[in-house]
Amino acid sequence: MRYFVTGIGGFAGVHLAAALLAAGHEVTGLVRTRRPHPELEALAASYPAFRPGALAGGDVVDAEAVRAAIAGARPDGVFHLAGIAFVPRAAADPARALTVNVLGTRNVLAAAACEAPACRVVVVGSADAYGASANARAPITEECALRPVSTYGLSKAAADMAAFQAWWETGLAVVRARAFNHTGPGQSDAFVCSDFARQIARIERGHAPPVLRVGNLASARDFSDVRDVVRGYLALMERGIPGEAYNLCRGETVTVGGIVEQLRDDARVSFEVVEEATRVRRREIPRVVGDSTRAQALGWAPTIPLRQTLRELLAYWRVADASGERQG
Repeated sequence: MRYFVTGIGGFAGVHLAAALLAAGHEVTGLVRTRRPHPELEALAASYPAFRPGALAGGDVVDAEAVRAAIAGARPDGVFHLAGIAFVPRAAADPARALTVNVLGTRNVLAAAACEAPACRVVVVGSADAYGASANARAPITEECALRPVSTYGLSKAAADMAAFQAWWETGLAVVRARAFNHTGPGQSDAFVCSDFARQIARIERGHAPPVLRVGNLASARDFSDVRDVVRGYLALMERGIPGEAYNLCRGETVTVGGIVEQLRDDARVSFEVVEEATRVRRREIPRVVGDSTRAQALGWAPTIPLRQTLRELLAYWRVADASGERQG
């Protein structure tokens, strides 16, 4: 099969490309800038048919660029991952976040409907769209209302609705993924698990004092390994019902404090943990956990233990940060 991935140069995009190539598929996609992507070049070394230099360049807000890229790719399926994925970045520039995440999604869907109407599309959303629907007593199901409490969540809720509307109006086979927190090797240190792993790697090398700076240790989230999550995207592409939404999550929570302790167990040095006010959000939902029963009915389930994910994330930063190579 021939697949087109927007945001292929990003954290999840690289892992998705790897999974698709390993399964024998033809992979192309869209990158916003022509900056070097060493992770994609590494994939090309293992899969010679994959040519990073031939990836289309352009921003998803440029409707003509997106349309031309999809027309040239002639895909059997489109994975839409491109977008602003960092909550503080969305808060800092709401107009840009809404433009990229909502209008960009509409552009991808319109291009697919016009240029590859027989293809399937997986639109990757976020559990942040549920927002205030998170309930400390029950996991979030797909029937829960979208009640976003952040600009990022708002943009992903609107993109989710745009995906449903495109399916309803055009008949395009659109499936919506609602991914909960995920992490793993290659993630930017803008995100909590990767931030902690990088701090510890720097402490181990003596490049930082033995102090791990953290936010709210009591915050509890549903974390999965990015490689499990991209397997979920593949399952939705192959077997998801068009028009439906699917949660991708582990179905259990870990506190930020628990993440710290798991990383501490694998650290080569001791360190002090210090909570900083600047890292604590003014208002935060204390616990978010999802129900992935619908996705599991398609044969998907997370298989990688969080402990393994965190260990490999720490190992990644020991190498990547020392060499000056890290993925955005």
